[in-house]
Amino acid sequence: MSRPYTPPGMADGGAFFARPQEELAQVQPLAGALPVGPDHRQCLAALLGAAGMVPVQAHEKAEALVGEYATLSAVLLAAAQQEGSVRLLPEAVRVLLILVRESALRLHRARLQRESVLCERPALNAYLSALMAHEKTEQMRVLFLDAANRLVADEVMGRGTVDHAPVYPREIVRRALVLQASSFVLVHNHPSGDVQPSAEDMRMTGQIIAAARVVGLSVADHLIVGREQVLSMKEAGLL
Repeated sequence: MSRPYTPPGMADGGAFFARPQEELAQVQPLAGALPVGPDHRQCLAALLGAAGMVPVQAHEKAEALVGEYATLSAVLLAAAQQEGSVRLLPEAVRVLLILVRESALRLHRARLQRESVLCERPALNAYLSALMAHEKTEQMRVLFLDAANRLVADEVMGRGTVDHAPVYPREIVRRALVLQASSFVLVHNHPSGDVQPSAEDMRMTGQIIAAARVVGLSVADHLIVGREQVLSMKEAGLL
């Protein structure tokens, strides 16, 4: 994927800036939220400075925000959801953080629309982690794919509580047919952070696979997003 110029200090700022495959081996793997480290603070301080904060103030505020939220991705999500002390930042700063998050997510989606989702696992994991790793309630997303496994659509098909999101297999299959998708990937998050599938996860996955099979569709994978990693049920031998 061609990518815009990224100022020094920004490139390592978390699961937001997609990198070519050959560069991924040189940095922390983007399997989920990165450990707390100076890169989070440097990137966030650069963003705060771009929004008008003086350098000393930007670095102090970045230190405080990373201390509160732990990761850059969590800070950006909090800005979008107006949660925590990030709500107290000047409006120009909050708007910039929201725009950065949305722009990065759009870049990720554009990449997944051009290349096989199943072959771009680091980029896919980074995208899903940025979207879902810090959500406080469960949500079920479905990534609808074409015959070449490129992203056709990414849609939320269920929202719920801290440990459950209602899912209707017929609705997922119906939507896949409307979009003329060839297959789809199920994705849901565990707010607890534990990516191990529950008995309910296994039962629900089996129901969706059976419903899809009736109309000639396949479930390419079911991914569970935790705080620090993304589990592939297919790679774990559970699909």
